[in-house]
Amino acid sequence: SVDGASTEEMRELTQKYTQILSENTGNPYDGRTLFAKHCGKCHQLFNTGGNVGPNLTAFKRDDIQRMLENIVNPSLEIREGYENFAVFTSDGRTLTGFIDDQDNRVVVMRGVDGQRTVVNRDDIEELAGISRSVMPEGILKTLNNDEIRNLFAYLRASQPLP
Repeated sequence: SVDGASTEEMRELTQKYTQILSENTGNPYDGRTLFAKHCGKCHQLFNTGGNVGPNLTAFKRDDIQRMLENIVNPSLEIREGYENFAVFTSDGRTLTGFIDDQDNRVVVMRGVDGQRTVVNRDDIEELAGISRSVMPEGILKTLNNDEIRNLFAYLRASQPLP
């Protein structure tokens, strides 16, 4: 990543979390609470959560390694439609977010707050892709080992919990 952990540090973290997950199983009900707090503002799982990041319901959630890599290094693989852009306007404004819609006259930006802003193409000095995910690195560092196992028990659930 650009200013976060190095590739080697990310590999070590992924191995560390893989080890933690292999030591014991977690409680998906406690994991659901952790998901709501740490992930659900941006991601949806089983029709619950936000829509800033990709909906995780259809994501291959039984692939622990891939999930860990995407959580430890969110910029590793940015899904289509979730690329981050910066728009620099002729009046000095800078907008960042996702391109929600565009045509030959306007670009519609959606900020991480969900707010949509329409910008006329004539007012755009530069439109640049940002190769960095809006998802922060280090989310798992705030959790203890049991919480990590609980979160993954919920993430790996094949259907909504009752």
